[in-house]
Amino acid sequence: MTIGALLRQYRLQAGKTQRAWIGDVISPSFYSKVEKDLTRISAADLIELLRQNHVKIATFFKQLDYQTESEDNLKKKIVAQMTDAYYNFDIKRLKEIKQTIAGSQLASKNELMLRVNSILAIIDGTKEKLSAAEIQQLKNKFFNEENFDWKTIKIFLNCMVFYDFASDMIITNKIFQQFKDSDNDNIQFIVLGILINMISMCLEKDKYQEAKQLVEKSHEIHTQPLTCFNKMTLLFLENIINYHFDPQQVYLDNCARQIEEFALIDMTEFSKQLQKIVQEKTGGNLG
Repeated sequence: MTIGALLRQYRLQAGKTQRAWIGDVISPSFYSKVEKDLTRISAADLIELLRQNHVKIATFFKQLDYQTESEDNLKKKIVAQMTDAYYNFDIKRLKEIKQTIAGSQLASKNELMLRVNSILAIIDGTKEKLSAAEIQQLKNKFFNEENFDWKTIKIFLNCMVFYDFASDMIITNKIFQQFKDSDNDNIQFIVLGILINMISMCLEKDKYQEAKQLVEKSHEIHTQPLTCFNKMTLLFLENIINYHFDPQQVYLDNCARQIEEFALIDMTEFSKQLQKIVQEKTGGNLG
């Protein structure tokens, strides 16, 4: 069964019209074409439709005929779900996605399972969520220190937690030197993500001088629409670091403003994580 046909089946079972089913997610004319398989719905919109109508994501994808969609498209949809769940710290959804992958016949099944297991381990903050074999797979997957590409740095971004601090710092600096002047916005987005992770690790170890140097490196990468989220996060971390060296209320006020901005764009769980960082690293009162 195709995505369009399955959506129609769920909608009719719920006794809803197309307009009631889609709410404000997409336009009625566009959705009508989706049900007829005349156009493709984005992964983000599909996920929102399922969530809005209380349809379990894992159950929905298990019912799809995987032969009707290309391996690449299905993989992109599943990865999009993982990304959304990761930024919302939604462990329940990640476990549902894991069940979906486990029940699939995808050729990339092992790769996707490794990815979702890695994300769960990252959120949990412990390597113990992964087997020794999985950790070794991650270490062997891309490690070419002299010549990275966008695929390898993306993998590194997601797997930094599984390396020791010194190795992470060496690789981060090499990646920055190779790509700091790239005109590819997607690469710059990943590089900034790596810097954010590395700075966070520095803060965990109270290595504020190293964190400050990494923030200074991030200033060399120009802000683009695609990199705004990472730049906002880096600005927050910079204020935490500034407060450490010069504990003025203005830096806490800046943090509070940035936390509020993330909350306003529905990054509620992320803003809560930033709140925790402020409390742990400054002990100050947010204005």
